[in-house]
Formats: sequence, structure tokens, C-alpha cells
Amino acid sequence: MSRKTQSVGRLVVGGPAQANLLPPEVGLAARGRAMRRSASALVVLSVFLVIAGFAGASVLALVEQAKLDEANARTDQLVQEQSKYSEVQRVNSMLAAANAAQQVGTSTEIDWKAYLVNIQKSLPSGTLVTNVSADTATPILNFVQPSAPLQGDRIGELRFTATSASLPDVETWLEALAKLTGYVDATPGSVTLNADATLYEVTITMHISTDALLLRFDEEARADREQATADAEAAAEEAAANADSSADASSSGDE
Repeated sequence: MSRKTQSVGRLVVGGPAQANLLPPEVGLAARGRAMRRSASALVVLSVFLVIAGFAGASVLALVEQAKLDEANARTDQLVQEQSKYSEVQRVNSMLAAANAAQQVGTSTEIDWKAYLVNIQKSLPSGTLVTNVSADTATPILNFVQPSAPLQGDRIGELRFTATSASLPDVETWLEALAKLTGYVDATPGSVTLNADATLYEVTITMHISTDALLLRFDEEARADREQATADAEAAAEEAAANADSSADASSSGDE
């Protein structure tokens, strides 16, 4: 049999007699000592963790410093090795400067001999090209561009006289010149008869574009131009094929 009281909690009847005769201050002091021991243990543990972290960071710093010293030593070694080839570097720099000078110096170069041969071949048999003069851009001076909006960009002007024993068909001549690489436009002068030589003479002024440049020392620019030419030819062939297909379709529809 048992009962509850507000002062002692549960009362056990028939159990061993127990009594706490110590004042409450004694229990509070004991609990305080336990808490202080726990706090001291936490402080010791914190100090240990801080020391361990500092030691770990110091070790990592020493390792990284050793790596840095090794890298610096390797760099110094490479610099010393590189200094042995300073003459080679100087020669390479001179070669690079020479190549750049070649590209700039020949950036407006045109193979006039080959170009005039192509002009001669494009004209009818019995026609002779004479009195040739050329005016082109230079690496430091651009060629004067036209003021008319429909005229193409040009890098030079070629003037020549074409002679023929018979009255020339100038329009046919101009159509043949238009097929030359680098052709921009051509303007014929008046047709005159040289009574002494019994020849007809026509002075033609022809403008040329960058496609006529030789580009001997600029492989990249030459490759870009060749690719652009190939793309243009492919586009022209595709357009011609489409035109033929359209013509065939129209013919089939009419039938």
C-alpha cells in the first residue's frame, strides 16, 4: 500500500528507512563541483583541438613551402638552361622580324608578267598588248577608292593599249577581261586607226582587286582566299544546277 505526498513524492510502506539530514547547500556544492570538472574538461579539450589544428596547419605550410622552394629551384634551373640558348633566341627573333617584314613588304605584290600574259591570252588572236603602265597600292599607301557607290573596291589600276589589224569588237574584249582573276572593271577609250602601222588601237583602263595579289609569304591569307574562291565556285555551280532544274521543270510543264 502506498500514497503520494507533495514533499517526498512516492511513499513506500514497508521499505527501508532513509533520511537525508544534510542541508541543501551540500548537494548544490557537489553539483557545482561536477559542473566545474566538466567545464575544465571542455576547456582542456578545446585547447587540445586548437593545438592540434595549429600543428596540422604548420605541417601543411611546411609542405607547401617545400613545394614552392622546389618549384623556385626548378625555375632557376630552367632560366640558367635557357640562358645557354640566348643566341638561338636572338636568331629566332631576327627570323620572325624578317618574316614579318617580308609579309608587309610583299603585301601588295602582283605578278605583273603572269597577269599580262593572261590578259594577252584572253584577247582574240592577232591582238597585241602594248604600252602597259600600272599604278597600285603600297604597304604604306592605299590606292584611291572610287567615289561612285556602284564601283568595286580596287588596289590598283592597269592601263594598256591593245592593237588589232581588224576593227576590234571592244565589247567582246571586255567580256573576256572580266573572267580574269582580280578583275573589278574596265573602261575602254576610243578606237583609233594608226595609219602608219595600219592597226586599230584601243586604250583600256582596268582596275584590279586583292584577288590579284601574289601573297608569297602570307600562307594564311592565301589559304583564306583559296577557300573563298572555292566557296564562290561551289555556289555558282549550285545556282547553275538549280537554274537547269527549273528550266527542265518548266519545259515538262509546257509539254
